[in-house]
Amino acid sequence: MAWVRTDGRRIADDPALLQQGTTDIAFCHANLDASAADEAARGFMAQKGYALVQKDQAEQARAAYAAAAALRGPIQSGRY
Repeated sequence: MAWVRTDGRRIADDPALLQQGTTDIAFCHANLDASAADEAARGFMAQKGYALVQKDQAEQARAAYAAAAALRGPIQSGRY
């Protein structure tokens, strides 16, 4: 399993997003390498703008979120 941003941005491409993702995962106790994410962790991560997907489908899911975000228009400040 893998966390994907629901705004479609690629975490690995941006050091600030990588740091934010690391912080969000720690805060939500959602480290997939340490254990499975329970419902509380999934809920917290969803509030932070992440979806849990199959690891082998992560890039496809991220691209779908990116396409949907492009249709909605630019991200407004403070939204994510």
